[in-house]
Amino acid sequence: MKLWKITRWFFLGAMASFLIVGPALAIDNLRIAYPSMNTSVFALVIAQKEGYFKEEGLNVELLSIRGEIAIRTTLAGEVDFFTNAGSALAAAVRGVPVRLVTVFQDKPSWDLIAQPEIKSIAQLRGKNVAVMSPEGSLAVVAREMLRKNGLDPSKDVNLVTMGGDEVRFPALQTKSIQATLFNTAMSIKAQKEGFSKLGNASEYANLIEGGLATTHDKIKQSPEKILRFVRGALKGLNYYVTKREPAIKFMMDGLRMKDRELVSLIYDLQIPLVLRDGFSDDKVLQSMIDDMKKTTKVQRDIKVGDIFDLSLVKKAHAELKASGWKP
Repeated sequence: MKLWKITRWFFLGAMASFLIVGPALAIDNLRIAYPSMNTSVFALVIAQKEGYFKEEGLNVELLSIRGEIAIRTTLAGEVDFFTNAGSALAAAVRGVPVRLVTVFQDKPSWDLIAQPEIKSIAQLRGKNVAVMSPEGSLAVVAREMLRKNGLDPSKDVNLVTMGGDEVRFPALQTKSIQATLFNTAMSIKAQKEGFSKLGNASEYANLIEGGLATTHDKIKQSPEKILRFVRGALKGLNYYVTKREPAIKFMMDGLRMKDRELVSLIYDLQIPLVLRDGFSDDKVLQSMIDDMKKTTKVQRDIKVGDIFDLSLVKKAHAELKASGWKP
């Protein structure tokens, strides 16, 4: 009798352990590469911290990885998604098998900043204008701003390839360059030091600055997992745009900035550019593809569906809207 009781309790204990451990084993792991903090990353950080990914049965790991390496690691299967949407667009146009599954921002939040004595874009004729790479997002936008102000980017200015803000800002201070595009935070800092703001990039060009990309194969193999991930990300994005004060705290932590007034200003300037639904209009996306084709000198016909797969984000958005979900 005693042995029977022991056996019964052992069996019940084993079943209880199975029930407890079962859900933990069902959680899927995802690795996300990001090169720098932007709208996409803030949405993911919030979704992680607020437990939205856990609600979707996901354990998400965010990894700081440089842009070109992020694409390679995704193609190799070492990470599942990457956030540098501009690089994803350029790669996909060239035929690399990656697809963008969300668009969180389709206008750049950069400002064209110049030496104090330069007061208009037209005055950049014959000057050095710094970009990060010849075909990168900064270069695409810089060329568009120059063209729309009567300058030929290939003849009238000298486009200088440099690194990130940490390189281009000192170059501006030492007058090695006369102008460059900066993100909102660096733009504010430069203006406080007396440099001129010549224009907002968002008024001149459509460009993906926030989004999520993955491989074509992963979309085919794991659509349900991607749907859950995108739904969690949309929850984080919704929180980011509707809960100003806690969102600013997340930004301060992510940007490692203690100046709440400055971060609040950055937030207020960027929020109007955020696409709350997670996708953009096909006409806007096609114009981006056409611009990238010119930049990369690709001749083949490319449609929106060749670069973007927004079916899952549209489904996730519809589900959240129908449920009345709010952060």
